[in-house]
Amino acid sequence: MSETDPAERAFEDLCAEMTVLRRSVEALPQAWRDNRPPDYTEDLARVVKAMNAVSTRMKAIEASPTLKMTPQAYGQGIRQAGLSASQEMQATFQKAIGEVRGERQALAGIIGQANNRRDQWFYMIFIGIVAFLFGVGIAPPLFNHITWKNFNERVASFIIGGKNQWDSGAVMMQDAQPDQWSSFMWEDRLVQDNMPKIRDCQVTATQAGQAKSCVIAIKPEAQ
Repeated sequence: MSETDPAERAFEDLCAEMTVLRRSVEALPQAWRDNRPPDYTEDLARVVKAMNAVSTRMKAIEASPTLKMTPQAYGQGIRQAGLSASQEMQATFQKAIGEVRGERQALAGIIGQANNRRDQWFYMIFIGIVAFLFGVGIAPPLFNHITWKNFNERVASFIIGGKNQWDSGAVMMQDAQPDQWSSFMWEDRLVQDNMPKIRDCQVTATQAGQAKSCVIAIKPEAQ
């Protein structure tokens, strides 16, 4: 066959494709160790099966006597048969090249999926770290300098879930110090029950300019 024989060029192209695919397969274990992809056992088995089929076909083609013949070995009577065999081998090589390229694309897709998952995990971790740093290191000093009226109280009330700031504050005080909260509530009831007397006594003390004793009523504890 001449140097420009299509079958020979197709065979060389097939060898190049096999080399690229073999390197991709050799690099796949390291890519998996780096990216920890899901289990692609079935996909890899399919790729290996296709490679074995192509390798078997290549061995059969390499063993063909036609490839070992030189232009001098062709006679006038077999020239047409040799041309037909060359065309048949070219078609076989082209088909094998197509199969190898298809499996190489499938292998690239597997590695691409692993890389995408790695990138997604990286972005999630990065966003989580940024959010944590913002919440711990940036947000408190920033909000301390915000001049919105009752901003901190409103945020606390929203988190507690009370009807208003008073109810939310009562919930927090009662939860923080139950005994002092009970004492505060008792004193509040005592003042509310004797409010008229306390006001009159306050007026008298103000007019006299000195402290005055007041008589108040204390209701029994509710049974």
